[in-house]
Amino acid sequence: MDSVEASPLHLLFFPFLANSHMIPMLDIARLAVEHGAKASIVTTPGNVHLVDPLLRRFPSTSLHLIPFPTAAFDLPDGCENLTVLPLPLAEKFFNAVFALRDPLNDLLYSLRPDAIISDVINPWTAALAGEHHIPHVLFQSNGLFAHCVVNDLALHRPYDSISDRSQPFSIPGFPHPVQLTRSQLPELFNHPTMLVWLRDAELSSHAVVVNTFYALEPYYAEHYYKHGPLGRHLFLVGPVALFGGDSEEEEEEKKKKEEKKEPCLEWLDKKANGSVVYVGFGTMGRMKEEQVKELAFGLESSGEAFVWVVESRASEWIPEGYEKRVEGRGLVVRGWAPQKEILSHLAVGCFLSHCGWNSVMEAVTAGVPVITWPIHSEQFVNEKMLVEVVKVGIPAWEGFKSVKDEEKVVVPAEAVVAAVKRLMSGGEEVATMRKRVGELAELARMAVAENGTSNLDINRLISGLVASRHEKFTVKG
Repeated sequence: MDSVEASPLHLLFFPFLANSHMIPMLDIARLAVEHGAKASIVTTPGNVHLVDPLLRRFPSTSLHLIPFPTAAFDLPDGCENLTVLPLPLAEKFFNAVFALRDPLNDLLYSLRPDAIISDVINPWTAALAGEHHIPHVLFQSNGLFAHCVVNDLALHRPYDSISDRSQPFSIPGFPHPVQLTRSQLPELFNHPTMLVWLRDAELSSHAVVVNTFYALEPYYAEHYYKHGPLGRHLFLVGPVALFGGDSEEEEEEKKKKEEKKEPCLEWLDKKANGSVVYVGFGTMGRMKEEQVKELAFGLESSGEAFVWVVESRASEWIPEGYEKRVEGRGLVVRGWAPQKEILSHLAVGCFLSHCGWNSVMEAVTAGVPVITWPIHSEQFVNEKMLVEVVKVGIPAWEGFKSVKDEEKVVVPAEAVVAAVKRLMSGGEEVATMRKRVGELAELARMAVAENGTSNLDINRLISGLVASRHEKFTVKG
């Protein structure tokens, strides 16, 4: 008994295999280790590079690899992360992820962790934790607003009586009177069985951990406690990327980067404060050729300076001679760009974004207002939060919106021009928006500071799991 109490809390982290899910969960693993816990990370060989920074900083963290069954599910070699997957293969990918249950079960037997922290998109891990008699902690990679929207829609189903996919409806009893359409609902609403699994997983979980902070979503923290699953603990621990200082190795890397800056940052250094539009659609923000061209013409016609990060496939569709025409005023970056550093640069005045949650958090913590352009998943819900609830963004397009590629309406260049000019031209509306997002950036920093709400929630999470382990062994004794 004494040796059990003296040993560090052992947490097993099982992230979903997509960059936008893995990176914030690995940040949470880092926080757990910094608070004295032992972390074991479980992933597949094709995702090791994402875990390497954590392993370098905390060598005591253990990595456990399980093979990804690409051949068994007719997936191409190397497709172990949703980010690199061709979209038509998504269903096969999810089935392959579900097939990881047996090897994870074997690891739980051998590692015997005190708890498992698993992504919300791995709902089957909740039952597995129950079989091993350990707490299951559900990691919500999206914000609390979106989590409440999905929970309440699945519970009340206000869309059932609506056949028109463009007809708006409200959510009964929701803190804000936001309206959605069936076309904007996350894709998981096309899979009722998945909704049931998600709900059951949450009901059987010890806690829900969200990468957000109380001051950003106070109404929805209260709403969750009043209307969410009874008895579930809620921990708001974000923005996780803001926590803690850099290691000596990371400081050294920063010095090297400062000596040799990314070209896009050097380009921004020459621009006036608040004068540049940053355009980025994340690792999965895929657009059709016609849309890429309309966006290009819109940015060109706006007359504003911009940095546009274009994924490699879409870069083939940039109009001929475009970069020469916008040279000096516009910069096109193909592939990867240091988004956090770009958003934090004083020259950046707004962010044209797909509204992925990690990008939302980065915009808020940088104090940059957003032009919203959702593409898939919960991004349309995040848009509602930014525009109508928190009021730090404006939509790029007011017309019909859909998560389905075949239903998407091409946003014309004129709409891009209007949105960019509206947010970059100043005026009372924009001044209020900038003031608000600046205040939120300061509140985010306060949340992760000592005695801040997110810092306290990390401590509560760890101490609660320690208490749960103590109770387990006390009962056994």
